[in-house]
Amino acid sequence: MVKLKFETEDSKLGLTQARGFIWCTKEGLMFEFQVLDTILEIVKSEHKELFVSFGQIEKIYYEKEWFTGGSVYIELNSLKNIEDVPFLDDSELCLDLERKHKSRGKEFAVNSQLELWEYNLNQMDKVDE
Repeated sequence: MVKLKFETEDSKLGLTQARGFIWCTKEGLMFEFQVLDTILEIVKSEHKELFVSFGQIEKIYYEKEWFTGGSVYIELNSLKNIEDVPFLDDSELCLDLERKHKSRGKEFAVNSQLELWEYNLNQMDKVDE
């Protein structure tokens, strides 16, 4: 289980920032984060946990950027149980990475996408039975 550290701004107004960790399980992705005010740098929320099952995920990929560590994107096919997530942009979770976490971000995206494909294959096998 590789934990990936992320830090991302509110996709709507940019007034808040979420900082935390994400890791992959056999059933989906687990997030652990806090929301901070970007202007005053104070904590706006308690520690939050969010689980997104692979059944809600369409695709996981890494996108490189020139001056930062890039971003991990998680495309969703359902918004159930995803309330008050500051890094939700339409139907996509966007996680910005620091430059030092670039290689770990790539590794996380590839391994998580493999887990997603394995989950989808297992779901197809269950339908065939």
